[in-house]
Formats: sequence, structure tokens, C-alpha cells
Amino acid sequence: MRSASTLAAATLGLGLAVGLVATPSPASAQQRNCVDVLAGMPDYSRFLNAMNSGHMVNTVRTMQNITIFAPNNAAIDKVPPGLVDRIFPRDPSESGRRDADPVLAPAAMGAHVIQGRFPAAALGQGVQLTTQAGNTLSFSRPQGSQNVQVSAGQNVTANVVQANIECANGVIHGIDAVLIR
Repeated sequence: MRSASTLAAATLGLGLAVGLVATPSPASAQQRNCVDVLAGMPDYSRFLNAMNSGHMVNTVRTMQNITIFAPNNAAIDKVPPGLVDRIFPRDPSESGRRDADPVLAPAAMGAHVIQGRFPAAALGQGVQLTTQAGNTLSFSRPQGSQNVQVSAGQNVTANVVQANIECANGVIHGIDAVLIR
């Protein structure tokens, strides 16, 4: 009996620990950097894999006061086949995986990172910000909406689908499209 109750307590403890990793509380997320917060968000795994493949993880970990516009996996799945695996490679364990292009991948990641911490409330009509890659992002809100739209040039528009994900060194906004042309 004693071993069964010990096993049950350990299993419950493991379940609670896994739950904390899968859905971090705002307080714990604010103590972790943006890379570690993204690592706990399965819907952004392809973006994180691209950061790893593009050798951007250490750079983003050490940057302070940044805003990341992270495309979710569904957004990355919309990227044309000839380009997607060059920038957003699949998980290393998947067959047919290619390594990220050493020039394109870091540039694409830089197109999603801005110096400065910008919560969604600061991203309104007419605001323009420059990414680490040197691209200009323009922000707007459709009439009568609180939703933020991000434009990276002609025919490249994303909607913020998950705003204000706080982390120790910045803020992350989940988006539904990739910000590259």
C-alpha cells in the first residue's frame, strides 16, 4: 500500500510539474527569457526550431527589451514549399529534414524581432518600427477592432492572435503569418 500511495503522489507531482511547463503562469514567464517562454509553447515550435537552426537562440536570449512577432506553426505551414524548409526546418527527429539556410534563416528571424518592449496597446494606427533585419513593420487596427495587424510591406500582413506574452527580456506577440516577402 505504501508504495502505491508513493507512486500516486509522484505521478500527481509529475503531472503538476508538466502542467506548469506547458502553461506557464505570468509570474514564472516574466522570470524566463523569451526563448525559454517560446520553448514552453508547442504552437510556436517551428519558429523556435528556426531560431535554433539560424543560430539566433543565444542572441535572442541575451538581448534586452525586445519584442518578438512569433509566427505560429499554422502560419509557417503557409510558407511556399521551396522556402519553408530553408528557413523553418522541421523538428530534427523528422525524416527528410534539411538544415536551415545559414543566410536566409537568421535574416528571417531578424525580420520578426524589434528592439524595444512594445505591448499591443502601443501598436496602433500609423506606428512604424524597424526590425533587427532592417525591415519596416507598420501597425494598424481594423476599424472597430482591438486586434493589431502587422504589415511588412506589400501583400505581407499578419494578425496578432496572441498578444502580450511577457518574458524577462521582452514581450512576444503570436501572429498568423510570416513577416517575410
